Amino acid sequence: MRAALKSQTESAREIFLLFGATFRELFRTPWRWHDIFSQIVAIGVNSLPIIIVATAFAGLVMTNEIAWHMDQALHTVQMIPGFTSQFILRELGISIPALLLVSKVGASITAEVGTMKITDQIDALKLLGIQPMRYLVFPRFIACIVANTCLTLLASAVTLFFAMWIAVARYNFSFLEYLNAAGHFLTYKDITCALVKGSIFGGVVPIISCGYGFTCQGGAQGVGSATTNSVVTSTITVIFLDFILTFLFTQVF
Repeated sequence: MRAALKSQTESAREIFLLFGATFRELFRTPWRWHDIFSQIVAIGVNSLPIIIVATAFAGLVMTNEIAWHMDQALHTVQMIPGFTSQFILRELGISIPALLLVSKVGASITAEVGTMKITDQIDALKLLGIQPMRYLVFPRFIACIVANTCLTLLASAVTLFFAMWIAVARYNFSFLEYLNAAGHFLTYKDITCALVKGSIFGGVVPIISCGYGFTCQGGAQGVGSATTNSVVTSTITVIFLDFILTFLFTQVF
């Protein structure tokens, strides 16, 4: 118990230090553009299939659920376009890509960096004069921000399309009717909310993942434990930040 608490404390300290060091790297040039673009492809493009499938079914399920509750409470489903479109752009289309990023990309980063740590590859980088921060953390930080922001917009579009499709197919809306009704609810503020949330979630995940990787100890078992702790911490952090940002946006907007 004491050893686990000590390990978590060290990881938390490493994560806070990494946040500070990463923000300082923003003002140092040149950036490692080749590594950044490689990570954008690995993180963003390779995550497209799972995010498209997940958000497509989310749009179908959400529309059916909202329609059922509206019919039970209000005896009408005419408000489906407004409710679904705004909920997608402010919440569902943002949280699903972020949580999938945690489970897919965050776990991969922690496992990769943790394996490098226990096999002394990070120490070898230092001996070669290569800073692990610039080589491992910063490219993933920038790539995750860019990739998750783009994935958030794509996920929102896919979710909205399938929500519209089920509304047309099952609840007798036309495409133009749905789009017109949704347009009365959606504003640039909803898109701003999606972009800000997506970029913040994208920046948090790689820092936490690398922090647990850098403090990994104990061989293969240690890599497994670090990966599990990384996913749990990142998930809780994303949910907590989602609550804070949602509260701020509802107050400001």
